[in-house]
Amino acid sequence: MTRGERDPMAAKAWRLALGIGAAYAVAGIVWILLSDTLLASLSADPGWLTTAQHYKGVFYVLATAAGLSGLVRAGYQRLLHEANLARNRELQALQWQEARFRQLHQSLGEVLWLATADGRQLIYLSPAFEALYGRPAADFEQDLDLWLGAVHPDDRARAMASNAQLQATGQSSCDYRICRPDGSVRWVSDRKRLIVDADGQASMIGGIAEDITTRIERDAARATNQAELARMVAERTAALQHMNAELDAFARTAAHDMKSPLQAIGGFSYLLRQRHAAALGANGQRMVAHIEQSTRHMATLVNDLLTLSRVSALTLHWADVDLAALGRELVADLRRQAPDRQVVFDAPAQLLLQCDGGLARSLLANLLGNAWKYTGRRPDAHIRLAAQHRGSVLEVCIEDNGVGFDAGTGDTLFKPFQRFHSDSEFTGTGIGLVTCQRIVHRHGGDIHIESTPGVGTVVRFTLQATSAVPDTQADTTSAAPGARDHRMPEAKPLPTAALVDMA
Repeated sequence: MTRGERDPMAAKAWRLALGIGAAYAVAGIVWILLSDTLLASLSADPGWLTTAQHYKGVFYVLATAAGLSGLVRAGYQRLLHEANLARNRELQALQWQEARFRQLHQSLGEVLWLATADGRQLIYLSPAFEALYGRPAADFEQDLDLWLGAVHPDDRARAMASNAQLQATGQSSCDYRICRPDGSVRWVSDRKRLIVDADGQASMIGGIAEDITTRIERDAARATNQAELARMVAERTAALQHMNAELDAFARTAAHDMKSPLQAIGGFSYLLRQRHAAALGANGQRMVAHIEQSTRHMATLVNDLLTLSRVSALTLHWADVDLAALGRELVADLRRQAPDRQVVFDAPAQLLLQCDGGLARSLLANLLGNAWKYTGRRPDAHIRLAAQHRGSVLEVCIEDNGVGFDAGTGDTLFKPFQRFHSDSEFTGTGIGLVTCQRIVHRHGGDIHIESTPGVGTVVRFTLQATSAVPDTQADTTSAAPGARDHRMPEAKPLPTAALVDMA
């Protein structure tokens, strides 16, 4: 890059100098070549020619000096004019940039400031200072110590520590309160850093002070609201727990109190049918049989309610429980109750889970009892107990090929007293699945059911696994009809002798 390309004014001056030099050379050559002829044409007198020859050089010098002076003066004036124009354009550009800079700073809510490296002299302070600090900027420009005086007394140590950190690390930030002349208090976020020159030496300090009062008040209000909400939730939770405890206590008391009347009704109905069958006749015996059946159903419901309330009240005793062995034991009990049933039961050799043993037995008894009951009309009844890992969770599955039901959206599956079959089809109280759900939830797991009418039902639930799932081994021994729902045991009437004593 040439000098002219770097500086347009220098290029113009260079071109002007070349032009003047060329004009001087041309004028000199023309004068040398034509001066003698010009003098001879003016006079042929030898004395005149001699005198003219002596002074023609002086005349040339004077004439060219006057011409060069005029050219230089005109060129300088032209260059000066162009320089003034360029300087004016630069000044206008700077003024425009400064105006934009000031408009930007005046529109910002944050206070922008610049100070010398020692912090003793202010270089620039944006107009937002007066709105934030509530005092004229001139006061701060005259006395920089007003900054520390405006800081809340309880926060001055933190503000001074921020200044020390700035000198040590080159930047710092902290939040503190300031006290305005009108007595109001504002929160300020103060961020500043050292500005270094090309040699790495600190030349200035630049900073931004932002009003964060609204944010602090909002956060404080949110914290207060959260604390109040937490208190209300704790109160409501305690009230609900107390109410649930009272309801459970009432359910247990009511269930216990109902047992004796139910046993008495069932016993006396049995005695009435046994001792006065002839007097009752066929119609009377049928009505007494209905009373006994209703009594047994009510006793079953009472037992299920007691079981449900105990699930919530029991303390969990965690242990490794083999669900496969427990399932085989429960199915063996069902087979003894219905020796004519032919049911294939598949289960793995071992299925260890960490859970409460008593609740695990109740859970499997309900689910396997349902599967046993709803496969009662199948000549090729099949019940399967299996498990598989889903991520880090072990999911247990109980599957049957029973009559199934329309599960719908599943919203009503675990509601108390919800039935999907009539009593004429299958007996039950609608408490068993609720009990299963509560047992699973107490173990931190989840349970869901998939069922299709005429195809079968699949129940899946999760508990905390302690080992992998071994290979499945089938238990294909046969089982028997007339199986009761293990989840809903029938209430037996009192012995006849006891009823006689009661009568």
